[in-house]
Amino acid sequence: MDTLSFLQNTPLGKSLSETQMEILAKSATEKKYRAGQFIVGDGHEIRDFYMVVKGTVKMSKSSHDGKEQTLCLLGPGQLFGMCAVFSDCLFPANAMTLEKSTLLLVPDTVLKDLAREDPTILFNMLSILSDRLKEAMLLIESLSLMEVPKRVAYFLLFSNLKNTCSEGAIAKLAISQRELSKILGTTPETISRVLKKLVEENIIRVRGRSIRIINCEALEELATG
Repeated sequence: MDTLSFLQNTPLGKSLSETQMEILAKSATEKKYRAGQFIVGDGHEIRDFYMVVKGTVKMSKSSHDGKEQTLCLLGPGQLFGMCAVFSDCLFPANAMTLEKSTLLLVPDTVLKDLAREDPTILFNMLSILSDRLKEAMLLIESLSLMEVPKRVAYFLLFSNLKNTCSEGAIAKLAISQRELSKILGTTPETISRVLKKLVEENIIRVRGRSIRIINCEALEELATG
């Protein structure tokens, strides 16, 4: 893999100088993971931050009784572990792969040295953190204030389609209904019933993990009404 070219096309690499990009690329270690492999755990100390090159990484929290809440899914170009740079180096969640994945690991010392010379990279990271905070607020709103059908519609419309719904658009789920239920704070059986009802109401059509939107207006009304 051409690490330099990859980094240049990520949010972190935006507006960085060629020298900064070369330093990041040279310091990065590529690591491959199998599907379902644990990466780092809640409360573990880390000294690197991670960037997804290929695959999907799930961030989650677990209760003492084993109940799991998925916080977010991260795909190519997205990074995590920024606590290694900005705080006490204790990772705040569990991270594992959902499919065969490739990650880049960059030592926190490298980023700190780059930031001392030019703060551009810190502004990029703050932008990434701001987006992540917005997503977390939307998740909290969904779990605390919305009924399950509304959560499903909201997820399809905003998380998957990025609020660009059009008749015939296809939302492709990178995860199973079981994983989706962990994101939306419900059960796979409930997700299945909600999707079946949306199909019966001619709002969507489901084929495997592909969901075709038939009625955007109805989906938007369910998600935001």
